Amino acid sequence: MKAPIVSEITTTNVKSVPRRAMLSEAIHAMYTSDHRHIVVVDHKKYYLLSIYDVLRLKRQYPDEHIPLEELPLSRLPIIYKEMGILEALEYLSNDFEQVAVLNNDGTLYGIVTQSDILSSIDPDTMMERYRLVDLLKIKKRDRWVKKEMVTDEIFQFMELYNHDAVIIVENKKPIGIVTTKDVLHLLKEEVDLTLPIMHYMVSPVVTIHQDNTLKQALEIIQGKKFKRIVTVDDGGNLAGSISQKELISIAYTRWIRMINSYQAELQRINETLERKSRKYEKIAATDPLTGLYNRMKFFELFVSEYTVMVQRQNVLSLLMVDLDHFKQVNDRHGHNMGDKVLKQVANLLLRELRNVDIVCRWGGEEFVVLLPAAGEKDAVSIAEKIRYAIEKLQVDHLPHITTSIGISEVREGDTLYDVIERADKALYKAKVSGRNCIEKVS
Repeated sequence: MKAPIVSEITTTNVKSVPRRAMLSEAIHAMYTSDHRHIVVVDHKKYYLLSIYDVLRLKRQYPDEHIPLEELPLSRLPIIYKEMGILEALEYLSNDFEQVAVLNNDGTLYGIVTQSDILSSIDPDTMMERYRLVDLLKIKKRDRWVKKEMVTDEIFQFMELYNHDAVIIVENKKPIGIVTTKDVLHLLKEEVDLTLPIMHYMVSPVVTIHQDNTLKQALEIIQGKKFKRIVTVDDGGNLAGSISQKELISIAYTRWIRMINSYQAELQRINETLERKSRKYEKIAATDPLTGLYNRMKFFELFVSEYTVMVQRQNVLSLLMVDLDHFKQVNDRHGHNMGDKVLKQVANLLLRELRNVDIVCRWGGEEFVVLLPAAGEKDAVSIAEKIRYAIEKLQVDHLPHITTSIGISEVREGDTLYDVIERADKALYKAKVSGRNCIEKVS
């Protein structure tokens, strides 16, 4: 088994435009090439214009008459084509889905995407005993919509949250799906976006049973070139979906372990792994923006703390912390300022919480906190301390930030999914109660 170098899996059929070009030219290039992403070139700097950017910019500039150089585009990280795939994996984590691959002279060779990474994985490296349902238990529910929902509203949701797919559900069963590829085609055809999504959804939906293994899911994604796989239960009801990114994370963890057993044959790769082992361990366990634990690590720590709780007949609680009106920070002050707020809130949580508490960035502006040896009463006090500290936090010139917090005490027999679901309901109560407050489940 050999891990390829970057050039072996790079997509070289890339559409690019100069940054001095107009937005209309870039959108036309996207339509004619049928690509969901266009590379914008500014000398030896490379930026990405995605379908999500197009959805947003078409609302802001209906005539599409504005130079790309005046738009805040996401800059692509770069890697040279002779590097190893493990070095590309460093970038293809939470924040980036594409990496610009350069020739030795700094010119663009192509793009490495999650799809390229996934296509290079040998399905036999996947653990056959690891079932899809195990991964679904620690995921937050996907976006499910009704077939009557207006198409333009769905596009706005996909733009806002960078979702690559929306699943249409009727009587709990998946009856259709809309992906970013479909969005590109519908925009190109200039269809009526005020019509319900039932007119444009792709149906039927290819599904896989949740009790199947990750290896089987990987084989389907590779064979059909899907971005994600939709899972159902025994009754055909929608259970959730597994994305390429999640499969890549698990597959590469497995692959790296197997590589270590081939020291003689894979000496060059072992040297890379030894040099970066600590870095990869941190990447695997933490959120790259805030440095807090990620979901996969949090799941592992929850299982450990739950075991201690049961063995010692102790108590354990969980907080779901969500920043109020965070979208307004990004919209009015830019995503760099939004990132700054998230970092400072993460530091505040680490500073205000006890040493034994475990903090995770759950996603977006949501954080989850596990409180060992804290029952509901103690959890309320800790949550109020956090709420007050965030309310007093000052980040540059921004108005005061507030947060809503949902509390759930862990019960014997709970899975993490059960606790998160109750905390999420409590958080919803806090939101409808006016925000900047805490709520607990009854």
